[in-house]
Amino acid sequence: MVKHTHLIDQIYATASNPDAWTPMLHELIEATDSRSARMLVLNAEADKVTSSIKINIDDSYHRQYVDYYVNKCPWRPELRRRPPGRLYSTYLHFSCRQPDFYNTEFFNDWARTQDIHHGICGTIYQDDDKTIQLLIQRTRDQGHYTEADAEAVNRLVPHMQHSLLIAGKIAGSRAQAEAIAMAAGYEALPFLVMDKSLKVIFFTSAAKSLITEIALLGIKKDKLFIKDELYNKRLNRLLQQCLKAADSRLFHTAGESLAIQRPGSQNLHLVIRPLHPEIPLLLGQSGLYVAVYFYEPEAPVTLDSERLRSLYALSEAEARVAAAMVATPDSAEISKQCAISMHTVRSHVKSIFAKTQTHNRAELMKCLLTGPARLR
Repeated sequence: MVKHTHLIDQIYATASNPDAWTPMLHELIEATDSRSARMLVLNAEADKVTSSIKINIDDSYHRQYVDYYVNKCPWRPELRRRPPGRLYSTYLHFSCRQPDFYNTEFFNDWARTQDIHHGICGTIYQDDDKTIQLLIQRTRDQGHYTEADAEAVNRLVPHMQHSLLIAGKIAGSRAQAEAIAMAAGYEALPFLVMDKSLKVIFFTSAAKSLITEIALLGIKKDKLFIKDELYNKRLNRLLQQCLKAADSRLFHTAGESLAIQRPGSQNLHLVIRPLHPEIPLLLGQSGLYVAVYFYEPEAPVTLDSERLRSLYALSEAEARVAAAMVATPDSAEISKQCAISMHTVRSHVKSIFAKTQTHNRAELMKCLLTGPARLR
């Protein structure tokens, strides 16, 4: 019989920390007087293992199981047909009786040498994309799992299901936040982020304004589109390519670009970059994202004056001069924009160099244009 101790607490600890499944399975083994345990994440058909957590199973034997023996287990065909939410004793609840089990390839070539004779197994979660199964094993001397053993473990299954669902939501939120942070760190340009369905989940205020102002762009049903059909097809092709690249992890970090010609204006450039945050995930939306950056040569670069002052301890007047320097290299024009003398401009520039630890205008521009004070 399962000794519940603090097993339920351990189960819910997995919601925010996937690593907690390992100590939980250890405790489950001890509570059920078992030899080993495995949690398998499989595809929807439950015939291919995509990831797993194993306790007391040798690495090489586990690899053999994942690569081949998972589909040689004599109980698996019946297990696939049973609804999720319960675990079953291999000794009591399957048509393959114990003497027949001892004549199978699975037992003789895989289980026998590990002294695995009995099990309790079942699907604890299943959706259109994946199946999650729990398998616990005993040696010959430990004996088979009784009806009471099965029922005791099954009282824990609803808690496991609930924890998995919570974990999926938490991991999905973490992955989304990480994708946005990654996108913000790659380019100092207005940008938006799309999920794997290509719905826009985030855009900067500058990107939102730009999409509103440029007649060629639009957002419809949470999706970015270009009103020119040819360019829109190219955009969607690049977005799909980036999703595939993010899924494979074999992508060029600079991404792809699309130059859109506009009569009477310079080209609008869209830079499209795949994103794949490495967030541990058993359930929830896959962490595939795409960032789209907007580069409009004619658009002015603006800085957040308050953030400039906070970052570099600039005075209000120095922050105005720093912002003006980004817009024009002409000191006379800076003097005019800020309504100060040329002598005061030179004095402020010298102070700005000192406070930003830069030595010339080129270094200062790099600091300002790639730093967090630039509005995106």
